[in-house]
Amino acid sequence: MSSFRNFYVLHRGGKTFFSKNFHGDLLDQSLVVGFSSSISSFCKTLLGEEVREVTSLNGRIVYKEVGDFIFVAHSDLHIGSSVIQAILRDVIAMCELLFGPCQHWDQDTFDLSGAQDIISMYFGTAAKDPSIAVGGLAQIFLDSDISERLDKLLAFLESQEGVCGNGTMLVLGETVLHSRMSLHDTRMVLQYHKARGLRAASVRYTPIFSSGAWHNLYAVRINSFVLFVTCFIDKPYSLIERKVEEFQTTLIQSRLEIPTEEPPILLRQFAKRETLAMLYYNIKSGATVFPALRPGPEVQQKEILDAFWGFFSDASTALRIPGVTEFSICRDSYRFHAKAEGIHKLYVLLANDSSSMDPPSIVAEILKNVRNIQ
Repeated sequence: MSSFRNFYVLHRGGKTFFSKNFHGDLLDQSLVVGFSSSISSFCKTLLGEEVREVTSLNGRIVYKEVGDFIFVAHSDLHIGSSVIQAILRDVIAMCELLFGPCQHWDQDTFDLSGAQDIISMYFGTAAKDPSIAVGGLAQIFLDSDISERLDKLLAFLESQEGVCGNGTMLVLGETVLHSRMSLHDTRMVLQYHKARGLRAASVRYTPIFSSGAWHNLYAVRINSFVLFVTCFIDKPYSLIERKVEEFQTTLIQSRLEIPTEEPPILLRQFAKRETLAMLYYNIKSGATVFPALRPGPEVQQKEILDAFWGFFSDASTALRIPGVTEFSICRDSYRFHAKAEGIHKLYVLLANDSSSMDPPSIVAEILKNVRNIQ
């Protein structure tokens, strides 16, 4: 995926709440504010609909409105509109997690200057973390009996006074091992963890807004894992500390066959040589699979990623049309095929001249392989 240029958070009243330049020329902030509000009003009045993007010969500006605020992303043309919209949705959701509902944002409480590391993560690593583009998450697939035992251990932790029901999650590296949180909260907490991490700390406390109320989110290091526990806002960590220690002891003594390092995800686990890149997404669980590209020159890998994300944006738009379950395109030296089957979505980039098999057959085989590991 190519580069983002600028990002802005604007207020309809004309104030710029936040701006960040990633590369290239800065846009005049006063013009951005005026243009964003005027073109939105113009389209609503003339066409009766909202504008979401403006495309020029060299770039793309995508808007996302929430309450009295407008989130604006300025990018190269290589990044598809659907990908940018997905990133803006997650940025807004992260803002609501950390600052509460948008209707309560003001100059005193809505300060993104201290969250530049989080903003940079979203706009700098989208190509490495495609789960953002589809609204999913990286997840380690475990045997059902192991998942059930982990679920019981976390449920026991939630029985402690002050701990929220369905408010715990166990993470390995940057991948979910097991979560009892909602999919939305799981994704947001995991992304916050990717941006901040625990670093040298053993426990970290963060106030978050979820399920219509403020809560305390505690992140606790347990050997190779990080345990997340959501508590009611007035409950200190000392109240659950002993229960967390019991959880750690039980987890170690249970000798569950769970990895202690993030297992590598390789293309050869799912596909043959003609597959250059693939992305799988489970709509129900949120699980995504995006194997690392095969070893090769950096220039070649960048070309493959640029091609994949260019086709992906077109495919995402096509699969949102009612009744459309497959999308296929052939361009230059690539073939791209996307398939939606129930809760499963699969996007595959193929070399154009490396196989006599037709793309639908290749994609069907890959989808079968992915489903076998779940």
